[in-house]
Amino acid sequence: MADDLIIKPATPPALVYVSNKRYLYLGRTQLRIRDLHSAASSLLICLEGAVRFQVLGDNRWIGAKSLLIPAGSRISIENQGGVMSACYLDAGRSDFQLLKKKMESVAAGVYYNLEDEDQFAGDLVQLRDDAPDFAEAQRRLEHLISRYAGADTALSTDPRITHVIARLRDTASLNISVRSLAHEVGLSESGLIRLFSVHVGAPLRRHRLWYRLIEFVTLTVSGVPTATAIKRSGFTDTAHLSRCYSGFFGVNFSYAFSRNTHAKFIVEERYAPQPHLSVQAGTDDEIIYR
Repeated sequence: MADDLIIKPATPPALVYVSNKRYLYLGRTQLRIRDLHSAASSLLICLEGAVRFQVLGDNRWIGAKSLLIPAGSRISIENQGGVMSACYLDAGRSDFQLLKKKMESVAAGVYYNLEDEDQFAGDLVQLRDDAPDFAEAQRRLEHLISRYAGADTALSTDPRITHVIARLRDTASLNISVRSLAHEVGLSESGLIRLFSVHVGAPLRRHRLWYRLIEFVTLTVSGVPTATAIKRSGFTDTAHLSRCYSGFFGVNFSYAFSRNTHAKFIVEERYAPQPHLSVQAGTDDEIIYR
């Protein structure tokens, strides 16, 4: 009978705040994940459950609810039913250096077990459930990192590296030579390569691919056709994009943009072709401009 029919509400989507500074994923269900070869440092916190991880060159599998993964790392993650969040950190600031002081170290520079990880996870769940606009989410994320990592005025990024990172963000799709970037900050090419590796962890050219990937995602969720977004963001072809996406995010590009993925992408208002537009992009991904 009709009176006996119970309609269950649709499961809310995962949230993805797309940014080339702090890119934030807040999951709601178990995410299939694979080996990572990172190009940007990230903080992974399980909102529910836990994961196991293994670092290249170390046969141990270690269980954890939180991981701090430096740029350039090769790491395997086995999801044991955990619901994950992932914050890709701002390379131009001291995010990584501050957070690692609040964690235990493990082989190859990967850290785990953040102090007060349960409370941090609870705050991220609250942020996810509130689903604020882009600016408010970034403000709250800044507050969370400052509160849990602690402020340390002695920590700062070399201004030459800060300049180069800003240039990479602004010109990600262009092939500006390392020599030209080095000249801008008064270093030799080899000197910049060494200094960049010390501060960022990933090689400069690989880290530039990270900004290209973020530019691709931004263009795509802003309504630009995939083929055009690939070209405009500086990738050579779909295969090149797919390799970077899988390596950096740990999930296949085809899965991330398929009907099997239920996610809401939130971008800065300046990238929106129309204010307050909500559309379905041919998949279950909901694209929100705020």
